[in-house]
Amino acid sequence: MAGVEGSIKSKSRLRVGLAAVRDVNEGVVVSRITRIVVLTAIALLVGAPVASASSATKLDNNLAALWTTVLETPSARNSFGSGGSAFACWNLGGTVAPFDDRPVESCTVNTGTKLLVIGNSVECSTFELSGTSEAELRTCARDADAPTAPPISVDGRAVPVTEVETALLEIVLPADNLFGQSAGTEGLSVAHGWVALLHPLTPGTHTIVIGDNITTTIVVNPGR
Repeated sequence: MAGVEGSIKSKSRLRVGLAAVRDVNEGVVVSRITRIVVLTAIALLVGAPVASASSATKLDNNLAALWTTVLETPSARNSFGSGGSAFACWNLGGTVAPFDDRPVESCTVNTGTKLLVIGNSVECSTFELSGTSEAELRTCARDADAPTAPPISVDGRAVPVTEVETALLEIVLPADNLFGQSAGTEGLSVAHGWVALLHPLTPGTHTIVIGDNITTTIVVNPGR
């Protein structure tokens, strides 16, 4: 999945982040289903709010959970579908990911919530005719994603980025799905991305910046 304009059914990848923004700025028509997602692993920075214990496998699983949720959520409740920006703060159970094909303006979370920061990630699936085998889908996702991670900062502090990749995802489409296919249609997907899992932030307002022009405000409510 990728991009901002055009019909989902006519495109081959889903993509979110800097590349999607560039596509819009340059007038390139791409699918709402190829998203580029950047998530930053901040463990090496003193004072940076990153989950230092996060292994590559855990980050892979987080990206897998996010894309599975996106693909299996009906369009009316999906930021990539007709639901729009009201559904761009994806709740993965204790973790929230600001995730859309356009910059997510803000997310409000409760104290104790981890954050999956979104910058660059590409998903390729059999629904989009991106390939028929795991090898083909994996090559598609790797080749279509950004070759290097864009810079990310949290409250002005730069954070390092971890490259991740999902296992082969087995997806079952709901009714009113992103691809306009029959409910119960089964397919395969693989996603590649640059990711990080942030420790819960302190109550108040925080700013996440990806690249030079993608800014998301995180509001952390006090208490639980």
